[in-house]
Amino acid sequence: MSSPIAEAPNDVFSAAMPKEEIGALRFIKEHPDYDGRGVVVAIFDTGVDPGAVGLQTTSDGKPKILDLLDCTGSGDVDTSMIVKADEDGQILGLYGNKLKVNPEWRNPSGEWHVGAKRAFELFPGGLKQRSKQERKKRWGQKQREAVTACTAAVASQKKQGDAAAEDGKEFVEELELRVKLLADMEEKFEDFGPMLECVVWHDGEHYRAALDTSELYEPGSTAGALENFKPLTNFRTERQYGVFSSQDSCNFALNIYDEGKVLSIVVDAGSHGTHVAGITAAHHEDSPQLNGIAPGAQIISCKIGDSRLGSMESGVGLTRALIAVIDHKVDLINMSYGEATATPNTGRFITLANEVVYKHNVIFVSSAGNAGPALSTVGAPGGTSSSILSIGAYVSPALAAAGHSVRETLDKGQQYTWSSRGPTQDGHIGVTLSAPGGAIAPVPQWTQQGRQLMNGTSMASPNACGGVALVLSAAKAKGWKATPIRVRRALENTCLPLGGDAPDAVLTYGRGLLQVDKAVEYLEKAVALDERDEVLYEISVRRNDSSAGGRGIYLREPLDSRRAITCTVEVKPTVHEVDAGTENSTGEPGKGLPERRAKLDAEAVRTRLAIEDKLHLEPTQPWVEVPSALLLHSGGRTFEIKVGAGSLPEGLHFAEVCAYDSGAPWRGPLFRVPITVVRPMQVGSQSTPSSGTPSTSPSGAGEDDSSYIARLGWVDFRPGQELRRFVAVPDGATWAELRITAGDHEQPRGFMVRASQLLPHTRYSDTESRSYLALAAHAEERLSFATVAGATLEITLAQFWSSLGPGRLRAEVIFHGLEARREVFLDGSRHNTKLHVRAPFRRERLAPAAKLEKVCIPLRPTEAVLAPLPGARDVLPNGRTIHTLTLTYKLNVAEAGKHAVTLPLLNSYVYDGELEGQMTFLTDANKRLIKVSDIYPEDVQLGKGDYIIRAQLRHDDTGLLEKLKGLTAVLERKLGESVTVPVYSSHVASLKTGKDTFKERGLHAGERAAIFLGPVPEDKLPKDATPGRILVGSLSLSKKESGSGDAPGKVSLSYSVPPKKENGAGKDAADKSSKAEEKDKEKPKTSEERLREAVRDAQVIFLKQLKRDTPEEDGAYLALEKDLLEQHPKHLPLLSARLANTSSLSSAWGAKKSEEVVEAADAVIAAVDETALAKHLARKTPEEGPGAAARKKEAEEQKAALLDALEKKASALLELHPTAPEKSASAESPGEQAPAVPDAFEAAFLELQAWADTTEEKYALLHAKRLARKGRFAGALKALEKSASPEDKPAAKEVLLFRKELFQKLGWQHWAVQEESKIKDCFPPAFPLF
Repeated sequence: MSSPIAEAPNDVFSAAMPKEEIGALRFIKEHPDYDGRGVVVAIFDTGVDPGAVGLQTTSDGKPKILDLLDCTGSGDVDTSMIVKADEDGQILGLYGNKLKVNPEWRNPSGEWHVGAKRAFELFPGGLKQRSKQERKKRWGQKQREAVTACTAAVASQKKQGDAAAEDGKEFVEELELRVKLLADMEEKFEDFGPMLECVVWHDGEHYRAALDTSELYEPGSTAGALENFKPLTNFRTERQYGVFSSQDSCNFALNIYDEGKVLSIVVDAGSHGTHVAGITAAHHEDSPQLNGIAPGAQIISCKIGDSRLGSMESGVGLTRALIAVIDHKVDLINMSYGEATATPNTGRFITLANEVVYKHNVIFVSSAGNAGPALSTVGAPGGTSSSILSIGAYVSPALAAAGHSVRETLDKGQQYTWSSRGPTQDGHIGVTLSAPGGAIAPVPQWTQQGRQLMNGTSMASPNACGGVALVLSAAKAKGWKATPIRVRRALENTCLPLGGDAPDAVLTYGRGLLQVDKAVEYLEKAVALDERDEVLYEISVRRNDSSAGGRGIYLREPLDSRRAITCTVEVKPTVHEVDAGTENSTGEPGKGLPERRAKLDAEAVRTRLAIEDKLHLEPTQPWVEVPSALLLHSGGRTFEIKVGAGSLPEGLHFAEVCAYDSGAPWRGPLFRVPITVVRPMQVGSQSTPSSGTPSTSPSGAGEDDSSYIARLGWVDFRPGQELRRFVAVPDGATWAELRITAGDHEQPRGFMVRASQLLPHTRYSDTESRSYLALAAHAEERLSFATVAGATLEITLAQFWSSLGPGRLRAEVIFHGLEARREVFLDGSRHNTKLHVRAPFRRERLAPAAKLEKVCIPLRPTEAVLAPLPGARDVLPNGRTIHTLTLTYKLNVAEAGKHAVTLPLLNSYVYDGELEGQMTFLTDANKRLIKVSDIYPEDVQLGKGDYIIRAQLRHDDTGLLEKLKGLTAVLERKLGESVTVPVYSSHVASLKTGKDTFKERGLHAGERAAIFLGPVPEDKLPKDATPGRILVGSLSLSKKESGSGDAPGKVSLSYSVPPKKENGAGKDAADKSSKAEEKDKEKPKTSEERLREAVRDAQVIFLKQLKRDTPEEDGAYLALEKDLLEQHPKHLPLLSARLANTSSLSSAWGAKKSEEVVEAADAVIAAVDETALAKHLARKTPEEGPGAAARKKEAEEQKAALLDALEKKASALLELHPTAPEKSASAESPGEQAPAVPDAFEAAFLELQAWADTTEEKYALLHAKRLARKGRFAGALKALEKSASPEDKPAAKEVLLFRKELFQKLGWQHWAVQEESKIKDCFPPAFPLF
């Protein structure tokens, strides 16, 4: 059988990098030199790999990437520490290890800045995971070798037959313990990742940096040594980059800031940014079909995805990226990032972006979002900001075939099902235009593949951005003035319309599919015929019956569409104001600046005077009435629109009022006023859809359910088809159930299901239910979600675009309602709280269940520091320096568990927030970083102990930051077990607080019931729920109809913890009375005696604090010590203070310190009558009678002093005698071994052991050192298990250092390396940089 003739490979697969759809291929074929040349594009994303295929050079041989910037600070290294090289050319790194400096490196000052950074803090998530797996394999080989060696040693020792002897038995136990320890420790192995040592210096011309990457290689290897690194300077200067190692293939660039004090290691946070850059501008000289849209364009990579936040954008990254755009004189921005927003077109980032666009002539392109297909799902900043071009995602038949490899050819192009839709909440259309939303494009080298398929509006945006780059390339080559306003109008008025007459066509596709060649033709005509620069027409719309305003008209709620609505539109022409900058053309700061500003101001005035637009206003639908003419000057005008919404049928309706220049209609609309009207179905008044079959009622026989069920009927689908139904939620409805039944299709079909409502100043994502269902024939699904009474509910059903074949669904929405306050505050001191519940429109089951799930711990800052940020990357245009407010909070965690650090005033505000950056670091008491939080706080597991929270807020307005100096942070801890709040049917029942809690009951339509919440039993509250703190949770009022779980629409609960009960008050009073009587019987002291004691005690405290660093200080100390000992030779606090002071001497004292400690400890021991103390402590019943309490306190103080002295003595003797005395043959019995000299340490240790359990954490290190002294290294490690991982505090550094020493003695070098890595992680020299 002969093979069919195949298409030429390029003809098929070139569509995987779609260009034909937007006219880019046609345009470049006709104008090969206008392929993006002369255009600089900033990519706001996860970062770009400079080694990725196609990203080295432009089509005309220029460098493709002009700069690589980590704007987030996640790659910053603190290199403020300065060291000098020794005679051998070695310097000490940050952690004290020696690094060899290459003698050929020029460093006139001789100063070397050092720092360090974990590679895993830099690696993208995928690379980090792969690297951990590879490292674990190598480590595992060494672990198996160690286990084999230990197992062999056990077998050999047993074979020798000496195990019966005591020493032999102990040795076998030690060997067996080694085997067990290796197995136990392997389960707890944690790879902290290789440490990169960083060195920065100035070579006389530039700051340069080098990395020691030796920890990426096997220990003992010379690979990765500092001296072999090729030094790099700022990427912008020489455009050089490095690779960490051949194993990871991870490329990076370096930038140096703040005069060498900060080194930025630029690594992408994921493959997304490289893919986006490739779509925009990749150039493959030998394979042009793989080219991006604008292969001649150059790129600035601005990493806004913070590696510490899992590549989420941060305010710091966004602000610095905008600063970099101005600094690099960028023409075009692509940002394939975004979030849902509560308030469109507002926020600090939006303000700065507007400035960049309108004052600095930068065109800003961004993705619309991937939250469709419901309406009003466009994200910020792209879909919600007037100054930014918002791009929806389109899939053509060619892209579906070549990129997605679908098995059937699509009938026609369409929007991806998930592409976000408009309008915004303030009426703007949301989507500007559409472009292909998928591509097979370059990805970073660390992925170990050249290119990869990705899809999303993240891919549509760079496709459009590349198209705009082609337009700008032509404009620059021809000398046209192409302002963002003029280019936007060219793009919008030349798009290929999509969606036909569908009411959601513009809200889905925007103006249509971008057409590059047509846009250039429009721009050429505009340049030739327009006499003045384009102006920005700012549109503000206000309903005449409301003060609410917006950028369009959006009538969505049930009452809005029942009658005609009039609105006032204000149109204000704004002249495009170009920033004068700070330098002249020669780069000399300030020269000619006043003259340039005066010239620009004069031009602006002339433009304003020239504005006299004779506009013809034209509505696109007959139900919209507007005046026909508007004469517009620079001061602006208003006019009225009447929307005849009351005459429209149910469903979605869209219209626009277009303003045309009556003298140049070819220009297309100069501005538009979008009008979106939704006429929702009224539950109870709907008829069965004519195209469908009535569904069966889910209610009981004979019950009228039309007042609470909206039946959507049967609907036929094809791939990519959507169904929108709008329902007015009945008054009192708090939740609903969507029931879906699949038809008789052959194979399972994929459907996206959305149930959404909009609320003011609320993100769509907070009120939307989202599901993806794979439905087989006749399958049934039930989806439950909360509702807002009186608001319009949009139900969107869409067969996924690539789910091939016809589909059929039937759907209905069943509403439920139990009316109650939606937020309830429970005051614990009031015993109970009464709550009324009502069934507003149907019979409901009332089955209340309340629980508290979190405890909230408020914190006030202990320190607030306001300071300017150094360096140009934190200076806004016109010299506005960004300041930081650093807030420090002290935290003690009393209960282990999952905690989240929140800043309630600021959290959840991303693009609509007012700050230029916010970030929170949680560290332990040793400055070890535990968790980084930004806009969205996340839980982290914390043990008991002390922690430090540091929050940094950024803004150029110091007045605003001053107001935030007392900002409250709230630590939220999830309870391991929720606390049940009892619910009762009456006040009396709650007083009895028995088991007679509320039982489920039915409520008929209109019936009310009262429930009583609380009291919460005190013994059920967590320990950290101290009086005044708040616990939060929820109250569920009913169950789902299916019986599986609580119904949605829960009531929020807050519970204030009351004061604790005072138990045993009578006993306390009796004790106080007894003590008072006892005190009365004691002989009172004279004033002289009390004075002498006070003077003595003050001298003891002073003695304890005296320093002995110099001979003079030591002499003063010894003189006071001698004087006090002569006066009070047996005063125990004095002797203990002497011991404490001596123990605090530095290690420079050497053996003398240990000898003095032993002497001071012996003095304390001698002052304690051990026999009497032992007798007192051995009493089985407490002593009573006069003076008993004082004697008890004295005994406790003596025991504490004795234990402290014994421990310090034993530790000092261990320093003096680190090895045990050798044994010699006994004179009495030649076969026995006896110590040649007494073992002073062993004697002291045994004395301590007589008074304390030395295996406890307090003495565990000394206990371990004793075992190690005997050669029992595994036993020593076992003794340190708890001390190495304490529950309520970080491990002590000396414990970890000794563990490392034990591993080395055992020959377990792989564990010694691991412990060294842990020490570096647990004890950083400073707080991490923000």
